[in-house]
Amino acid sequence: MKKKKGFNWFALFMLVVLAYFGTVLVSQQVHLSHVSESQRLADKRLNAAQTVNDKLKKERDELNDLNNIEKIAREDLGLAKKDELPYRASK
Repeated sequence: MKKKKGFNWFALFMLVVLAYFGTVLVSQQVHLSHVSESQRLADKRLNAAQTVNDKLKKERDELNDLNNIEKIAREDLGLAKKDELPYRASK
């Protein structure tokens, strides 16, 4: 059997297919790294928001406590009960 010394179309086709799939693989890896970075930043923002949320819930619970409300009214607002004189220490 005699082999032709012409152009090998099959080799060219395989080279093009491999180049295409290589390009697709690289672009997917780049996209995944961007998604991973976005996920990391979103997790960081979520943790910060959860910390603020926990702090605000604690503050809300403290503001619903009657003893704390009375303390704030007396110390910060200078209020007093009926027939009671408020006392303020001199500075």
